[in-house]
Amino acid sequence: MTMAAPNRSDGTVSRILKNMGLLFGGKTSAVLIGLVVLGIAARALTVEELGSLLLLHAFVALVTGVASFKSWQALIQYGTRPSKDGDLPRFQRLLRFTIGLDLLAALVAAILSVSAFLVIRTTLGLPDSVFGLALVHCLVSAANLRSTPLGVLRLHDRFDLISLYDQVVPFVRLVGAIAGVLIGGGLGWFIGVWAVAAAATNIVMPALALRELRRRGEDKGLFSAAPTLKAPEEGIWRFVWMSNIDATISLFDKQMPTMLSGVLLGPAFAALFKIARDISDVFAKAARLLNQVLYPELVRLMTDGDSARSVRIILYTSLSLLAVGSGVAVLIRIFGPALFSVALEPAYQGVAPIATLLVVAAALMGAAAPVYSGLYALGRPGRAVLARAVTVALTLMSFVILANTFGPSGPGRAMVLGAALGLVVTSAIAMSQMSNVRSAQTPPS
Repeated sequence: MTMAAPNRSDGTVSRILKNMGLLFGGKTSAVLIGLVVLGIAARALTVEELGSLLLLHAFVALVTGVASFKSWQALIQYGTRPSKDGDLPRFQRLLRFTIGLDLLAALVAAILSVSAFLVIRTTLGLPDSVFGLALVHCLVSAANLRSTPLGVLRLHDRFDLISLYDQVVPFVRLVGAIAGVLIGGGLGWFIGVWAVAAAATNIVMPALALRELRRRGEDKGLFSAAPTLKAPEEGIWRFVWMSNIDATISLFDKQMPTMLSGVLLGPAFAALFKIARDISDVFAKAARLLNQVLYPELVRLMTDGDSARSVRIILYTSLSLLAVGSGVAVLIRIFGPALFSVALEPAYQGVAPIATLLVVAAALMGAAAPVYSGLYALGRPGRAVLARAVTVALTLMSFVILANTFGPSGPGRAMVLGAALGLVVTSAIAMSQMSNVRSAQTPPS
């Protein structure tokens, strides 16, 4: 059976841009609402209390993420072909496997988060009065059943629903924060609000995915058999472990700097750093979203044997992200100090210089983001893991050294240095792999 030549007018780039627009709009809205929530919380709590809240959230996100298998990647990697061919039994076997992974991850995350919290809770600066609520937050967040549902929506191009889902957490937190200010809620109230928001996501996302499966008739008979950990495809467990390692490394890059800022410079500085990180996340999340949008498209192109086009798309998007990120950094540098002094309390004026450096770091990381999706789609997950591991290791080492050397200005400098070195390493690995692909596709003369 011969494979038909790929249709070059299939609108791949247009679809990527459309999906990016949907997700970026949703994520940008979520980040902006999140910044409003932080502004409200900053007026309701002391700087130290806000720092403790944000450190607790970073801790829970880190532990939960470490336990996650990122089953959505496996669902896309191995589900694209059976979904395209209408092979429902094969697709549903894969779904049961990824659901089994999510359930296992939730159990492991619950055990890890509670155990680790009992060990480090004093480091987070949490008073004994909120111990119970913090423990509940750990357990609720551990019940992360969103990965397979996210994979279903990404596989079927329902980025509009994902954009809608992205509003759940910020909306719940916004309502809770406003109520907290009105009733005089303290740290315990805000921890409870964060826990309720986490619970809401574990209801909304599976509901949206089930709705999509029903619309396509892919839910019929799905639950006639129990979730399983038996591999439905050859090599899937290796892929799952590699993606888990890669995601864990990425999570360390996302959450560990906030944790380290609190450990090295105290909860009050952690609050400043986290607010600055959330500001830079307006762009950084765009880069992460690009991975989510690019990955299904690149897998489709690779499945059709069009790797050369994949390489061009990767290069184009990487350069575009670098250019846009640099522009955002300039805007933050010019307008940031005045904006932050008006939007936040005087105690938070230190956010501006940190945010400027973090946006620069986000721009550099954004340039490397498309490469990770490309390496996975090329069947090189190990190379993606290596690139990310080196980047994160360099960043965290720089973070500790520069924070101890320069104090409050050190963490921002470390993020820029680590991102720059990571971009160099990632680009070198990518160039090597791209060269191998081109050599393999070039017919002998």
